[in-house]
Amino acid sequence: AVADTPDPDLTLNNFERVTASLGAKAVLYELFSVNPPSLKLYVDICANSPYLIGIITSNPGMIDELLDSLLLDQPRTADELRTELGELLRGASDPDPILHSFQDKELLRVGVRDLIGRDTVRETTAGLSDIADTVLNAVFDRVEPKVREKHGAAGCRYAVLGLGKLGGREISYHSDLDLVVVYEADGPTVREQPAPSTNARFFTDLTQRVIKHMSAVGPFGRLYDVDMKLRPAGKSSSLVVPLAEFRRYFAGGGGELWERQALTRARVLRGDAAFAEEVAATIRTAILDAPWTPAAVDAVRAMREKLEATATPRNLKRGPGGIVDVEFVIQLLMLKYARRHPDILRPNAWDALDAAEHAGLLAATEARDFRDGYSFLRFVEARLRVVTDRPLTEVPASPEDREKLARRLGFDPAGGSAAALFANELARHTARIRSLYDQVTERERRS
Repeated sequence: AVADTPDPDLTLNNFERVTASLGAKAVLYELFSVNPPSLKLYVDICANSPYLIGIITSNPGMIDELLDSLLLDQPRTADELRTELGELLRGASDPDPILHSFQDKELLRVGVRDLIGRDTVRETTAGLSDIADTVLNAVFDRVEPKVREKHGAAGCRYAVLGLGKLGGREISYHSDLDLVVVYEADGPTVREQPAPSTNARFFTDLTQRVIKHMSAVGPFGRLYDVDMKLRPAGKSSSLVVPLAEFRRYFAGGGGELWERQALTRARVLRGDAAFAEEVAATIRTAILDAPWTPAAVDAVRAMREKLEATATPRNLKRGPGGIVDVEFVIQLLMLKYARRHPDILRPNAWDALDAAEHAGLLAATEARDFRDGYSFLRFVEARLRVVTDRPLTEVPASPEDREKLARRLGFDPAGGSAAALFANELARHTARIRSLYDQVTERERRS
């Protein structure tokens, strides 16, 4: 089984790491002898993901849970994740080991389902996003009481927005979390003694503590990198934004075009339901407030050209026919047509393509080819990241590494080169995506 993997030496080394971390090795080998699927699962993990191997060796008991969950074959909902983590944290004096153990367990579950082909890339990215949502909300829950002790209770409501792939519920392995914190209004916090603080200080302190808790590298590693640069006016503005300032910034089509594009991927992750809807309505207004002109297409294409100029052709995201081509077409259609077709305002790329096809903005073949190409590119990206344990977006330059990647993607060389088959498939998808990108943007500029 080891000899039949893309990189037998790496697989064998990883296999040794896993078995060395376990206690009852005789039981493990007995399991392999009577249950060949368990052997294949172990070898697949060892062959395809040093990232997941690291989780297993740090948490040896998780392999039993993993086998049980695979036998049951029941994907987990976001509500189930939140309920479980809430129960684990109840009464805990030190939440860090619990948060990291929970994250590791769930990343292992999603990653293995991905590696053995039980979930599509669309399902995998949704699962990874649900884990991030759950951990993020748990950290807010733990930090907020400490901020209240310091500043008093907040004098208003707030909402946490996810943007980018987190907003679209489609993050990959090693994705950072793009966040914006919006609060209801400036004013004092609720406290008599000592003197009350302000809402701005309260939410700034809250956000800073959450960022530190999420991003700090401790004895258990890091939970997630958090990025706040997509807030209105970016680094030049306050860390948190009052709703009135958010509205003022985008009023009458204000703000930059790229900022409105970013808002098309916004999703409320946390907040009072009524205020969350108010924030969501403000975002919709910000997206739609700018009058549409053909010049917007030229601006979008100019931004795309800048991104492409700083990337190699091997870049899955910014290279020609890459992920950004698909995302920019979706965002362009939203900015132009969402007044007439509000249902296309979907932060998830696959959902948005489905909605654009349903609204007649893309032909069935166009939407299908965009979906297929986007899924393929995101699948390759996921395989790169789960193998290397790094947030890579480039196909390897080395022929040997490309051959290994191709085999991990499932390309069967049948005596030839898996890398050649992969290269042909990648070229087919990127050429079609670029052709569609050119066709759609030119069509929208003329109409």
